Amino acid sequence: MAPKQSGGKGRGRPPGSTGPKMHMRMRILNATREVYSERGLHNTTVELILESAGVSRPTFYKYFSSVWEAIEAVVMRCNEELEVLFTEVFSIQRESAIHYLPTVLVGYLNWGRSQGKLMEARFRELHDLTSPVGVHRTEHNERISNLLSDMLVADGRTAPDRVALNALVNCVEYLGYQFCNGARQEEMPVYLRAMGRVSLALLGSEADWQNIKSDPVLSSALGFGAPGDTD
Repeated sequence: MAPKQSGGKGRGRPPGSTGPKMHMRMRILNATREVYSERGLHNTTVELILESAGVSRPTFYKYFSSVWEAIEAVVMRCNEELEVLFTEVFSIQRESAIHYLPTVLVGYLNWGRSQGKLMEARFRELHDLTSPVGVHRTEHNERISNLLSDMLVADGRTAPDRVALNALVNCVEYLGYQFCNGARQEEMPVYLRAMGRVSLALLGSEADWQNIKSDPVLSSALGFGAPGDTD
């Protein structure tokens, strides 16, 4: 199934749609999300979406030109939710950049957990350029990177190296998927510790390490000093 970029419909979301039309569109999107989460891009069909949504084929094509476009709308909505999460966290004034770490990392893991099986489907297709996940991943991660960079600059720091920033975003993305797809909830401190250490190693300073170690709240929130932490 070749990727098909949305045209004038704007990612499959007609502007100004309200009332029954928006309700029907969301009904189809929810069904698409359910089927896609279970089967992935290449095994999701219009027939399966119609069965899940309880709508007719003409109704589906009134809102989406293809399965790819419907899945793209699901993926873009998911991406936007995460970008809004980062934006909202960074909009609250903190003492320094490192004080954002617990909130943004816990928020990310909880957001990922809330996506259910959709996270598994996304993880399988991260590098699949026939999938909306793979097609939009670079731009999505770039927006996350820009939010991180802007936060650090606002904290009075030099804009981070883009290679280090990209490495951090990809590493946190990987750990997040691993947590959501296989870990128990009580294992969150293990993942927070790994993500926190990677964040500090790539973008932090020696002063940041010392500040976290000397702050019991930050240290506890990031899993420092937890069982298995030898530093």
